[in-house]
Amino acid sequence: MGIDREIIEKKIEKQIINMIQIGWRSGQIKIGFDELEKRIKKGEKGFIIIASDIAERTKRNIFRVFKGKCFQLFKKEDLGRFIGKKTVAVIFVKENKFGLKLKNLVEQFFKLKGGSGSCQ
Repeated sequence: MGIDREIIEKKIEKQIINMIQIGWRSGQIKIGFDELEKRIKKGEKGFIIIASDIAERTKRNIFRVFKGKCFQLFKKEDLGRFIGKKTVAVIFVKENKFGLKLKNLVEQFFKLKGGSGSCQ
């Protein structure tokens, strides 16, 4: 059963990566602290994905402005590579049909891993 679980985790992880790529190309996701701040000031609802190797100071700055759902997933270099950038520390995903699908995939991934994945 462990092998099946690993296969499912890898499939869901690949789906998450594909969704991040699609979201970036279609403008459904925004990257970086400045964009996050802009979206919050506009009153947009959503969730964020932050890199697992993000600096504590950066994390504090993010949580100073963002009070919503947060997931800690992938390294900065990985997040950047997915969308053709060098590094990405934070991704904002607007809460719409696309965002809810991505959020559901991330929650499934962490449920399989045995954790919440929440970064707060």
